[in-house]
Amino acid sequence: MTENFFDSVRSKCAGSVPELLRALSTVRDRAAGLADWRPSDWHLSDLRVSGAQAGQKAAEVRARAIGLGSSAKDWIEARDTPSRRTGALSIAAAVAIGGLVGGAVNAVETDLELERQSVVTELAAVQGGEGGGDPDPEAAEPVPAAEPAAEPAPDPAPEQAAEPQGPVPPVDDMVVTSPFGYRNNPMAPGALEFHTGTDFGAGTGTPVKAMLGGTVTEAGWHTTGGGGLRVVVDHGDGLQTTYNHLNSIDVSVGQAVDAGVVVGGIGSTGNSTGPHLHFEVLRHGNYEDPMGWL
Repeated sequence: MTENFFDSVRSKCAGSVPELLRALSTVRDRAAGLADWRPSDWHLSDLRVSGAQAGQKAAEVRARAIGLGSSAKDWIEARDTPSRRTGALSIAAAVAIGGLVGGAVNAVETDLELERQSVVTELAAVQGGEGGGDPDPEAAEPVPAAEPAAEPAPDPAPEQAAEPQGPVPPVDDMVVTSPFGYRNNPMAPGALEFHTGTDFGAGTGTPVKAMLGGTVTEAGWHTTGGGGLRVVVDHGDGLQTTYNHLNSIDVSVGQAVDAGVVVGGIGSTGNSTGPHLHFEVLRHGNYEDPMGWL
């Protein structure tokens, strides 16, 4: 567009126009070269160029561009005397050159600013990696060290096996109606007999309990001795207990029972004059006084 304008003026101002055109062409070429100018040592990879140096180079470029535009304007004004047409040409040329130079300067300043920011960013990253630089004021406060985990509680001592429970009275209220040993036979008055156990009087159905833990070896009716419903519990080591004249039986042969487990209810079955428990203790087949165990 500027060249077309120059062509139209050349025909009207043949004397001074050629010289003016050559000068303007020189100015334009230098301005265009200025837009593409970069220092040979200016590279993003060269982290030695600081942000301050980049700003200084931008200022130098601006000063050179401004000086170039001013020189062009002075040169035009010194030669602008033939006519008003030449003056109009001078003004138009000055405006065109000024716009070109200004655009070049703005482009150079923008590029240099971007390069300066990139260099400053990379320098900060390098310094931060090397442990230098100011600490970030927004950095998170250090997390306090976690308290040492509490030592696990020691495993509880294994529960000791419960010791065998001591002898349990076969009835809660031990009302002795006939002790162990010799006595008169209640079924045959005047006849002396050996009583193999101890009789406890109680109402029919009163719970009867195992004296010790063991295994039921008999549970039912028997015909020897006094007869009636009977339960026998073997406690091991030759020790046995018998529960006689029961009204009911609550266990079965082969069943394991603990001390205090109900084996039946008091009754008056077999040779009996009334509801009671005939309780016996045998050790290796020999009868012992039950009260010595209770």
